[in-house]
Amino acid sequence: MARRKSKNLKSVNRIKTFFVRILLVVNIVLVLMLMVSAYGGHVNPNHNGWLVTATLGFPIMVVLNVVLVIGWLVVCSRIWLISFVALMCCVGPFRTYCPINISKPIPKRAVKVLTYNVFGFSGFPTDSIDYAEMLNFIRNSDADIFCAQEAHYSGNRSANVEDAISHWAYRDTVSIPEGINGLMLCSRFPILDRKIIMSSSAIHGCAVYRLKVDKDTVVVVNSHFVSNKMTENDKQDYKDILLMSEEDSTKDNFMRLCRKVNAAGVERANQVDSLIQYLETLGDVPIVLCGDFNDSPLSYVHTRLTDRLNDAYTVSGNGPGISYRLSGMFFRLDNILCSHHWQAYGAKVMSEYKMSDHYPLEAYLHLVP
Repeated sequence: MARRKSKNLKSVNRIKTFFVRILLVVNIVLVLMLMVSAYGGHVNPNHNGWLVTATLGFPIMVVLNVVLVIGWLVVCSRIWLISFVALMCCVGPFRTYCPINISKPIPKRAVKVLTYNVFGFSGFPTDSIDYAEMLNFIRNSDADIFCAQEAHYSGNRSANVEDAISHWAYRDTVSIPEGINGLMLCSRFPILDRKIIMSSSAIHGCAVYRLKVDKDTVVVVNSHFVSNKMTENDKQDYKDILLMSEEDSTKDNFMRLCRKVNAAGVERANQVDSLIQYLETLGDVPIVLCGDFNDSPLSYVHTRLTDRLNDAYTVSGNGPGISYRLSGMFFRLDNILCSHHWQAYGAKVMSEYKMSDHYPLEAYLHLVP
């Protein structure tokens, strides 16, 4: 009897050891995936397109590794240290993705900056977008600088849009390319000049302005990086993937969407490289860069730009700051960046305003003496 019990115990231990080894391998794989998702944005995706989708998976990798830490602690295994150390190595990316800051008083002379993808001023109406509410929001805005993307309008909407932005003394709108993607700047500060920056591979571009802010000349960049070009069918396929549909086509759709997102990410990489090249010619001047990056805070686009500029939301906002709200895609795509000449305060995504597929993003910037 004792021999049989000993034999059964050995069998149980072998099975337990086998499963522990399997889980250890899974743990190591998930740790590697976490590190790639956290730091993949430091690598140009031109020859590593899969890194684009990898960075989008960062929050999922964080959750899975936290679950592993808890699971190993429950079974009293020191293996929990593997995921724990990996998570500690990702504190920087986590702060970029989901910052936590203590609110500070906003200086009286701070410049209020607002960036907003206005979805063609609701030129593509849906049940979830209120055109009149959007115009009323813009009409009542007290922003000193307002940058809008997808700001193309025409026909019977022109008079209403012009009326809504009329309280800003200085205004300019360009289309990149002609008639497709409008970039609008409204300002209470004089506009001195404007330059358009295009990349070699993307049809989207950036409008670069010089403004006279009191006694200082400030560069303001309104940017809209190329989108992932998701059709309505693509968005439905994405929702099916999230719901873990068992349809035969789900895996194929997942791979197809990844290829599409990766290709767009390569285009954005080319665009940001062109923009950075231009910004470096400006020298040490105050810069404010606003726009819809169409990519996550850990992407190559965001990483490249924040090597030179500070993210107003990261240094003064709180939480993940989700700024895109439709189709089950919840990311912070919209950004306000600034050079070291500025101190950022009170950045927030205005999620109470559901007037576009994006939420407005605002921040206060104060020129450091």
